[in-house]
Amino acid sequence: MQQDTRGGASLQLGVQKYLYTGYFVAGLIVAYITHQVITRAWGEGHDTIATAGAVVVGILAVMGAWRNERIRTLSQETIDELAKVTWPTRQETYSATVVVIITSIVSAVIIFGLDRFWSWFTDLIFR
Repeated sequence: MQQDTRGGASLQLGVQKYLYTGYFVAGLIVAYITHQVITRAWGEGHDTIATAGAVVVGILAVMGAWRNERIRTLSQETIDELAKVTWPTRQETYSATVVVIITSIVSAVIIFGLDRFWSWFTDLIFR
């Protein structure tokens, strides 16, 4: 894999920055959910304790996930595979979106026409 040499901390980390960001976001999500659970179970008025407990649980969850070799290996392999993906350009995405919208409209018109035809045909038969 070729490393970008323009400098800057995020460029030096390479794809590792996505791994660290993922762990950070996962820790925030765990902390948020823990805070919500503590607040609902214990009631309002204990925000400081709920927040502190949630932060501790979030940090412990991230540390546990980081120490788990299986999770860390899976995360790293996923990021390595995503780094190999050739993502579409903005123009390719725009073109594909236009094709999907036009195809959807044409399909809707065809289905509408068939529905009206069969409705007319069955009315003709059953009258």
